[in-house]
Amino acid sequence: AADETASAETTADSTENGETTAANQEEVTVKIGLTGSIYEEIWNPIAEELKDEGINIELVQFSDFSLPNAALDSGEIDMNAFQHHAYFDNEVETKGYDISAIGDTFVIAMNLYSDKITDVSELKDGDTIAIPGDASNGGRALKLLEDAGIIEISEDAGANPEVSDIENYNVQVEFVEADASNIYSMLPDVTAAVINGNYALDCGIDPQEDGIFFEKEYDDDSYFCLIAVRSEDKDNPVYKRIVEAFQSESTKQIFQDVFKGFFVPAWE
Repeated sequence: AADETASAETTADSTENGETTAANQEEVTVKIGLTGSIYEEIWNPIAEELKDEGINIELVQFSDFSLPNAALDSGEIDMNAFQHHAYFDNEVETKGYDISAIGDTFVIAMNLYSDKITDVSELKDGDTIAIPGDASNGGRALKLLEDAGIIEISEDAGANPEVSDIENYNVQVEFVEADASNIYSMLPDVTAAVINGNYALDCGIDPQEDGIFFEKEYDDDSYFCLIAVRSEDKDNPVYKRIVEAFQSESTKQIFQDVFKGFFVPAWE
């Protein structure tokens, strides 16, 4: 679709005053990779708006985090909008993808949930906590548990600490690592679980009602989610227009109305 986009830009007719209009512009289809149906509630109104400008957005769902960057890099999709900067940076570094971030979207809190206890103070030695198994989300989960006072992480651990970087256990918990998309299903079998906000929402968890510990303020953009494209397309005007349509007051209203403020705009 990158080629179609380029041709759409060059073959669009001009009006008498030299401005290009949606009515006479060749239509473009842009495939955007997502991980979770909740994102469609944000993207559908944007797709409706852009349809009038000749930009047809096709939403492509992936079952877990490991797939959309490979699909983007290979040209199977044109953009993706599912990951935060920490995950993106780790993927580019370890997989060698030639992709670029072109706009921030939102922050989704990653919280600690439990079916068995109502407060972190109830955790005891031998209890189990499920955390995501990938580097960036796993590291984020461990930082959350350090904030909760359960563990202490080595100062030398870096941006994405691992279980081996834990210097001290204030509670001798055991960690169960799994794919982020599967952790909700493990809740009945563990004492507590750190669940990514998009999956929590997808599974009907009310973050404020069901969480037993919550992420605090963010001191950098590591967990700001983003829109990514292949690096060769980062200046594509159609893709820039999609980012602009996302970063709007109407999107902020969706965050508030649909997600009860659980999604926070990251572009401001």
